Parts: sequence; C-alpha cells; structure tokens
Amino acid sequence: MVQTLQHHSTGPGEFEDEDEQRRLSVFHLVGLAAGGVIGSGWILGADEAFRTAGSDAYLAWLFGGLLMLLIAAVMVELGTAAPKTGGLVFLPLQSSGALVATVVAAGLWIFYAINLASEAVAMTKGVAQWVGGLLDRSATLTPKGWCYALTFMAVIAAVNLIAPRIFFRINSWLTVLKIVIPVLAVVLLIAAGFGHDGAPAGGHTRGMGADAALTAVVGSGVIYAYVGFQGPLDLAGNIKRRGIGEAARLRRAVFGTIVGSMVLYISLQVVFTRYAATWSPSVDESSPYAHFARIASLMWLGWLLRIAAVVSPMGAGLVFAHAVTREVAALSRAHLTHRGLQTARKATLNRRYDVYWLVLLVDFFIAGTVLVAVGGRWDTLVEITGVLTLVVYAVPGVVLVSLRPYLTGCSRRRRGVHEVLARASFALIALILYGAGWAPLWRGMLTLTVGCVLLLFLPILARWLPAFGRIYDAKVHVTLFRDWRTSPAAQAALWLIGHFAVLTLLTLLGNSSVGMDDKKLLGGLAVLTALVSFEGLVAASRRHMTEVAPMLPAPGAGPAAPEASAASG
Repeated sequence: MVQTLQHHSTGPGEFEDEDEQRRLSVFHLVGLAAGGVIGSGWILGADEAFRTAGSDAYLAWLFGGLLMLLIAAVMVELGTAAPKTGGLVFLPLQSSGALVATVVAAGLWIFYAINLASEAVAMTKGVAQWVGGLLDRSATLTPKGWCYALTFMAVIAAVNLIAPRIFFRINSWLTVLKIVIPVLAVVLLIAAGFGHDGAPAGGHTRGMGADAALTAVVGSGVIYAYVGFQGPLDLAGNIKRRGIGEAARLRRAVFGTIVGSMVLYISLQVVFTRYAATWSPSVDESSPYAHFARIASLMWLGWLLRIAAVVSPMGAGLVFAHAVTREVAALSRAHLTHRGLQTARKATLNRRYDVYWLVLLVDFFIAGTVLVAVGGRWDTLVEITGVLTLVVYAVPGVVLVSLRPYLTGCSRRRRGVHEVLARASFALIALILYGAGWAPLWRGMLTLTVGCVLLLFLPILARWLPAFGRIYDAKVHVTLFRDWRTSPAAQAALWLIGHFAVLTLLTLLGNSSVGMDDKKLLGGLAVLTALVSFEGLVAASRRHMTEVAPMLPAPGAGPAAPEASAASG
C-alpha cells in the first residue's frame, strides 16, 4: 500500500513543514531556474566551445539544450506527481533504497558544492579587470586571486543566511538583471557585427562537425551552463498551490527557462563566432563580449557586461548554495549523513530563518578542497560538474518508471510517453558521457567515488571510534552489500555502479591513446548497456518497493487541484 507523507503544523520531528511553506510563485521559480542557469557558463563557455568545434560550436548549445529538455520532461513529470523539497535525494530513496540514494546524493552534493567554487573563480576573473594581481599570465589564480575566490565563496554562503522570503526576492530581481544584460548584448552586437561601419569582418573558422560539438557539450562548459534549471525541483514542496496550481507553475518555470536559455546561448555563440578573429583571452578582459562591445564602439554596453561578469556567477552561486541545503536536509532525514543537518531548528542562527549554516559550512569546505585539488582551474571544475550533473540527471528516469504503479493522475498514454522519454534520456546521457572523452569522465567518476566512499564509510568509522561517533550520526547502510544476493536495494545500487563502471571502461577503450578506432561501435555499446542497466535498475527497484512501501507526498490539493490534475493527466 502506498504511504503518503502528511504535513502537520505541529508535532515533534515534523521538520518538513518548516521547509515546505507554500510561498514560491512563478516569478520566484523562474528566479531559481534562470538564476541557476545564467551564471558564468555563458561568459566563459563560448570560447571553449569555439576552440573545440569551430563555427559548429552553436550545435553544442543546441544538443545540450535538447538534452536538457528531454531530461527536464522526465524530472518535471516526477516532480509534479510527487512534489517534494529535496526530492532529487528523497525520491530515489523511496524507489530504490538507501544505496542508490547515497550515490545520487554524493554526486548532487559535490556538484552543488563545486558550483560554489567555480562561480567564485569566475567572479575573481571578472574582478581581475579592475583589480590587478589576481591572475597570472596563464589566467590562473595567484595567491591574491585565491584570497578573492575564497572570499567570494564566503560571501555567497553568507547571503544564504538571510530569511528565505528576502532571499527569494533578491534572487528574483537579480535574475532579471542577469537576463536583460546578455539579451541586450546579443541584439546590439549582432546589429553591429552584421552591417555597422567598423564592425569586424567575422571570425569564420571551419566547423569541426557534430562529433566535436558533442564533445564540447560536457568538456566546454555547455552542460555546466544549462545546469540550474532543476532549482524549482529542489524546492517543489514550496510551490504555491492556489490559482494555476503547483504543476503548472513548475512546468512554466523549468521549460520556459530551458527554451529561453537555448535561444540566448545559441545567439551568444553566433556573436562569438562572428567576432572570434578579434578575441584572445587576457587578464585585462575576462568577458569576450565586453571586448566585442569595445570593438563595436559600445562602451556603455562593455561596462554592463563587465558588471555581469561578476553579478551573473554570484547569482548562480546563490541559487545552488540555497538548493543544496534542502537536498542535504533530505539526505540527513534519511540518516544517510549526519542527522543534525536535517532541521532548521538545530542548524540556524535564528529559529525564524530556516537556513542551514552547518550545511553551508560543510559546502564551503568541500568547495575549497576541490578547488585546491584542481589548482583553481575553472575549466577542470566545469568538466567535473558536467559529469556529476549527468550522473544525477540519469536517475529520475529510473525513479519515474519504478514508481509508476504508485503514482496517480496520469493517463495510460501519458504514462507510456514518459516511460519512453525516461529510457531515451538515460541512454542519451550515457552517450553524452562517452562522447565527453576520457579526461573529463575519469575526473568526474573519481570525484563521485570519493563522495560515495565518504558517505558510506564515515558511519563505520563513527562506530569504530566512539568519540567520532558522538559527532557523526548516520546509519551504516554499506552493510546492505553483504546481502546483495537477496537485497533488492543492494542489487539496484550494483546495477547503477556497474553501469557507470562499464561506461568508464568503454570511454577508456575509445581514448585515442588506447588505439581502438571504432568509436561508433563503442558508442553503440554505451547506449545498449545503458538500456540494459535501466531495466535492471527498474526491476530491482520495484522488488525493493514490495519489501518497503514508498512514502510519497501527494500532489497539490485545494482550489487548484482540478486544474493541476488536468494539467498533469
């Protein structure tokens, strides 16, 4: 029998009610989605994509956007059928068990934390145009630049300590500014580059084809630039239900953001390609579009773009820092990490402010550690983030298909369409990861492995060391692997881990240094093994739910319920 989460206004342990106040409108949701998407990717990603794919770089943004639309269709369907704040961790836990949820949580927690570091580095690059000594000649951080980057990370975390109502208001209007400036740049620079006197003749470089564009999707920051649309899904339990309903608000925010960002990013890449002959990265001008504005004699636009080079990354960092607190809270409630992180009452500066300073402190530590490990390189952070993002985005399709017997309000035709989309998104994610190449994939998978090891084995360490056990309070879920022959939860985790292991091996075999030339065959094998793994995951997850019935939040009720049900069915 399906268990449905009930939210009470009072009662011990009912911490979800504090976090799921229904206060987010479409304006707030777009602020989260677009605020997370429009960060540093549009400023720094076009150059990397152009170097990888030449004049065909616009295809990378098209491929990435279409992939995000496909993934979003699955994630939004799941988010509207079972709206839950922290759902990217909570729902895999319900469908597939603690081990699969831990793998997802490790990837999500680390890539959200890494975003804090990457956006801080981008802000430092933006400030370098005014403050000297932040970057060396190779555009890497100097000791002074490290101080600025760490300071920006602290500022982003500190802003998240304000009351949520104030935070959402600030973030939404900041997002408006972040959208207006690049749109204005596209319109004016295209007009200047295609007809005004003194405009450049154009940086026409031979296109390198669709394969190169596919490589650029992960390795050049394209996926990184689209990441963030899931912000409303992270807070799905906070969406207003009155009026058009929570499902319609969620769809409008997510799909509108992805489509709008596709048009914007492709247009920005067209501008970059047109002006590429005039551009070479330098410490003095971190934003290529500010440089293009100067070439086109649009000095005032150049100043706006220089401001955007600092404001846009900061805004995206704010969204991710806010969202990760809710996901970690869900992780903590499931006893997958320290249980002291699950409630605002124990982890805030003031009970009225449901923010999580302990989570923000941990995120700062994770981000700083990874930043040091990669030598402060923005492009390496982006590669790792791209891989971890796709790992996290692959699982909702499995969850949706596994939970179908427990979800209500969908017609048979709609259910069939979304099951096909779920399988297609899982297979395409595997293909994109394979196409990213060996270097990004091994870094991302190594980072994921480290995160999983920490989440799974810290409870064992706490059991061995009584002093540490009093500090770190979490269940020892790794022991489920001992019963893998009879435990569906362990089998589901083995299917997922095995899928990523095979995908990594195929990518290694496709690496030019290994010498296997038939990359199309290996890509086909990546898709085939993904489809097999998907079915294995679903079967194991459904067996798990026969043993442990899922506890699912009910879709919106009240005045908007009929409309919301019709929209989702």
